[in-house]
Amino acid sequence: MMTLRFFAVCSVALMIIAQALQAQDMPVPVPVQARFFRKVFIYDKTIPKDGVKLLVVVGDATPADMKDEIVDAFNSIGIKASAAKAPQLATAGVGMNVIYIAPGGDLRAVKEFCKTNGILSISGFPNQARNGDVSISMDVVNEAPKIIINPDRLKLEKQDAAELMRLR
Repeated sequence: MMTLRFFAVCSVALMIIAQALQAQDMPVPVPVQARFFRKVFIYDKTIPKDGVKLLVVVGDATPADMKDEIVDAFNSIGIKASAAKAPQLATAGVGMNVIYIAPGGDLRAVKEFCKTNGILSISGFPNQARNGDVSISMDVVNEAPKIIINPDRLKLEKQDAAELMRLR
């Protein structure tokens, strides 16, 4: 009995720690990200100005509330957003203009899919853009949101976004 209670307490503590670490990795709150990304999309000539379609790629480790928060944040500002797991990219990604990699999503699958199909990749993890895993992410500099752009990744994803370089 005591062992079961100990494991229950430990698993709850691990979930809380994992969520706290995840929040630290994404320095900009999701609703703020959505508003900034919407402005960024204007500078990418590859993305249609009316009717941006965004797919949030989640994984088994992605908390359901995180997936819902991301999808809801983009939908609330007029960007049509839905979510799928990486194995469904071939069907769910058809017609999408942007792929957002959520915490726990399969980064390798997203990188290949976006490169092959010329789709813009974004995330809330600054190091993913710095490392060339996604084209655009967000960070906080001097307590203000800052766009992080990887020009090499933009080229791989066939994005016509020369004007984005001025935002860096």
